[in-house]
Amino acid sequence: MLKVDEADGGHIRIKKVNITKSNYLMHIISNMGDKITSNEVDIFISNFLSYNIVNETEAKLLKVATSDNVLTVPQEKRDLLRANIFKNMLLNLVEDE
Repeated sequence: MLKVDEADGGHIRIKKVNITKSNYLMHIISNMGDKITSNEVDIFISNFLSYNIVNETEAKLLKVATSDNVLTVPQEKRDLLRANIFKNMLLNLVEDE
């Protein structure tokens, strides 16, 4: 990941920032919020696959566990439950470093 810093003196400094899988997942978990839609989960999973954060099997499990087909609770509670499940599954993917 590249980080762009505006520095005094009229120039921009670009530096490479190394982010581990665990740091990336913890950042997502802590900034996700209390609710998440099925579409938002799909976007996260797609990004996780693009950055090799999860493999195909893990992606399928994340998608199935958070789909509307299995979350058979009233609509007003579905996104809240989905966020709790998704966050807990991501926590289990965080590796001890």
